[in-house]
Amino acid sequence: MKLNFLILKIISFLSVVFIVLTLTFLLLRLLPGGPFDKDKRLPPQIKQNIEKKYNLDKPLIEQYFKYVKDSLKGDFGMSYSYPDRSVKQIIIESAGISLKIGLLSILFTFISTILLSIYLFNNSSLISLLIKNSLYLFVGLPTFLIGAILIILFTVKFKFITFGLISKPVDYILPIITLSIPSISYLTNLLLESMDETKSKMFSRVARINKINKYNYIINYILRNSLIPLVTALGPITAFMITGSFVVESIFAIPGTGKAFILSVINRDYTVICGLTLFYTVVLLTINTLIDFLYPILDKRVKIDEY
Repeated sequence: MKLNFLILKIISFLSVVFIVLTLTFLLLRLLPGGPFDKDKRLPPQIKQNIEKKYNLDKPLIEQYFKYVKDSLKGDFGMSYSYPDRSVKQIIIESAGISLKIGLLSILFTFISTILLSIYLFNNSSLISLLIKNSLYLFVGLPTFLIGAILIILFTVKFKFITFGLISKPVDYILPIITLSIPSISYLTNLLLESMDETKSKMFSRVARINKINKYNYIINYILRNSLIPLVTALGPITAFMITGSFVVESIFAIPGTGKAFILSVINRDYTVICGLTLFYTVVLLTINTLIDFLYPILDKRVKIDEY
C-alpha cells in the first residue's frame, strides 16, 4: 500500500465532508423561510429571543464559522424542534436501530446473492428460468409496495408478526426483507453477468477441460474472479441500508435516521438536517473507501495505486 494513495484518500474524504457541510449549511439559510416561521402566533419579540438563543440573529458568515468550529469538536448543537435534545443524541438514538437493520439487511442481501448466483449459474431448469425472470421484476418494484404486500400477508392475514413494533428479533424480518429484495435482484443479475464473462476466459476453459468438480469450478474459478462488480455496487447499497431507507422506516414505523431526517425537513430543523446529512456523508465515504482497499484483496491483479 503506497503512502501517497492513503494521503490522497484522506484529503479527498475530508474535502467532500467539508463541501457537503458547507453546502448544506448555506442552502438551508438561503432558502425562504426559517425554522420558527411555522409558529405564526409567536410575537415578534419572542421570536427574536428564540433566534438569539440559537445564534440565528448573527451574520451568516459568523454563524457558518461557529458551526464549522463546533462540528469539528463533534458538537452539532441543539435541535430546534426538541430543545431538550442535542443533535448528537438524536443521531446516536436513531442510528442505532438503522445500523442494526442495515447490517442485517446487507448480510442477508450478500448471502442471498451469492447462493442465488451459484444456483442459477449454468442452470437451465424451469425453476431457474422463472427465478431469473422474476429478478428483473423485483429490481424495479418499489419498496413501499413490497412492504405493503408483506404487511398484508404476515401481519393482517396470517398474523405471524406484530406490525409497528421493533422489540423482538422476529420484528426485524419484514423490514429486512423489504429493504433487501430490490438489492438482491439487482446484485444477482450483476453477478451472473460477471460470472458469464469470467466463464469465457482462458483459465476457466482450462478448468473445464480438466473436468474439475462442478461446485469447485463455480466457487473457486468463476465466483472468486467475478466479485469486483458485486463489491463495487455493494458500497453505495450498504451505505443506503445502514443509514436507513426513508420509505421502509416510514412503512414499518421504525424510529431510525430516515424518520428523523424526514421530521427535521418538515420542521425545518436546521441543526438536525445538517447533522444527519453529515452523518450520511461520513458513512457513505467510509464504506466507499473500505471498498477501494478491498479490491486488491479480492483480486491480486488489481494494484492499489492503479485507480
